[in-house]
Amino acid sequence: MIAYIYRPKRQRNGKQVFNRIWRARLKLNGDAKARDISLNCADKQTAEQKLRDSIRDYERTAVGLMAPAAQRETFENPMERLVDGYVADLKALGRSTDHVRHVDTRLRRLMRECKWQNLREATADSFLRWRTEQKKSPKTINEYQAALSALFSWLRKQNRVAGNPFELVSKVDVRGKESFHRRALNDDEARRLLAGQRKSLYLLALHTGLRRGEINALRWGDLHLDVANPFYAVPVAKSKSRKEQPRPLHPELVRELQTMKSAEKATSETLVFPERVPAMKVIREDFKTAGISLVDERGHRVDFHALRMTYITRLQRAGVSPREAMELARHSDMRLTMKTYTDAAQLPLAATVRGLPSFDDSHIDSQTLVAGGQSVSPSVIGLKAIKVGKTVGNIDESRNLTPVVALCHSEQPSGDLGFESPSLRHFHFRD
Repeated sequence: MIAYIYRPKRQRNGKQVFNRIWRARLKLNGDAKARDISLNCADKQTAEQKLRDSIRDYERTAVGLMAPAAQRETFENPMERLVDGYVADLKALGRSTDHVRHVDTRLRRLMRECKWQNLREATADSFLRWRTEQKKSPKTINEYQAALSALFSWLRKQNRVAGNPFELVSKVDVRGKESFHRRALNDDEARRLLAGQRKSLYLLALHTGLRRGEINALRWGDLHLDVANPFYAVPVAKSKSRKEQPRPLHPELVRELQTMKSAEKATSETLVFPERVPAMKVIREDFKTAGISLVDERGHRVDFHALRMTYITRLQRAGVSPREAMELARHSDMRLTMKTYTDAAQLPLAATVRGLPSFDDSHIDSQTLVAGGQSVSPSVIGLKAIKVGKTVGNIDESRNLTPVVALCHSEQPSGDLGFESPSLRHFHFRD
């Protein structure tokens, strides 16, 4: 072990001059290199005592009897200062304005209502007592817990706390306790909505699933309408995932946007909707004018975000694969696409069940045998043996016994062979 105190010295006018403040050189057993620390005192005896205290603290910290100095300092700091630092770092990392605002508001409310002055007082027990007194929805309560847990995780990455006391706190079960349920519009409701004013806005939302903030930030330069496969790209700054995500545009929407663009002198920097998405009060009036019930018999409601749900639900009804639906919805988790944003009430479940084949062999499934015009081939007797090397074909008297098969193979663009069937990928609203 190396441990001694010293005063730094330097040459001044040819003489050695010692610094007033004592420092210590300290290297304990097992340390890779020596520590050089300031003792912040000019008295030698005080410096020696501080060195002995430092050795004791380092040894206790090494065996877990004492928290590191950085952690002790963190727990003594005012919690408000820690929250300020965390919020400032979120801004520096480029988190969205709404996210930063929500985190800041929730943490300060917890500090105020739980009476936390420093981090030492922010315990799981005090949070649980606060939670039992709340009348907020389970989802909101969990968001408060998530903000608090994220603060401790941030401190832990900097080695300013030993652990996250909220890591093992169970979240409130939100199943069946949602404050509201959102539903998708059916096709008839969507057509009536498009028949009113703001058709372009609602058509864009119904054919892209863009969120309110994304539509407000959309510029004509983000829309590529004059290419072989028209597409749009949400501005990275306004995208929820903070990624550039180009997605294809529906032909019906392309025509509407081209008409809009030709009617006004727009540059690439001009907002597509400079008047922005109207307030929910105005949108509710549009829904009422279109004869759309704001709350259905199940208690599920519609709002502007329901148009995004409508888009994703229509993808499911059109037979789009889950992976494609997730990409078109710009989700990072397929469960979000399949569960949260798909209105199961609009899925053709009854038709799907009726289309399943029967287990009764004596029963001929008309949907299976008649679909596409195909018919059952009668028994063919008297066939001659086919020699190896010959082309397979109808031979002699049996050539007229096999009816024409209406459903045939066709070559796909990829070069593979498959059954030709109507495509469900392109759909639009009928006028």
